[in-house]
Amino acid sequence: MASRADSRYSSELDYNSGYSKNYQQPTDGYQYNPWDFENPWAHGLCSCTDNCDESCYGIWCFPCFVCHLAWRMNESCWITFFLPGHLAVLRTKMRTAFRIHGTYFSDFLASQCCPCCTAIQMAGELRFRRVIS
Repeated sequence: MASRADSRYSSELDYNSGYSKNYQQPTDGYQYNPWDFENPWAHGLCSCTDNCDESCYGIWCFPCFVCHLAWRMNESCWITFFLPGHLAVLRTKMRTAFRIHGTYFSDFLASQCCPCCTAIQMAGELRFRRVIS
């Protein structure tokens, strides 16, 4: 059995992290900010006429529509029954996953002022991003 004194092991590696002790970040002048979201929404909040079938489903059977939306986002359908503000949470999850501009406050306002339009916009975004239906 080889020991750490063996020549196959580099003395410059930190074996707990797997990175070299002498590793330096690139200095090209750009500071990466993980909170800078660069993408806009593919559909506006009032773009209910883009897909008539989806809009009718969302208007006439809103609880089923939001449950299906949660399922498409790999969330439990029960989130729609037991979590107050569930639509804002789902919208924030989608916005973060697709790196879309916005804030949690805007997600909350959209979901409270017009939940049906918000859910239809989110379904359109999933369709635009080709997430399973």
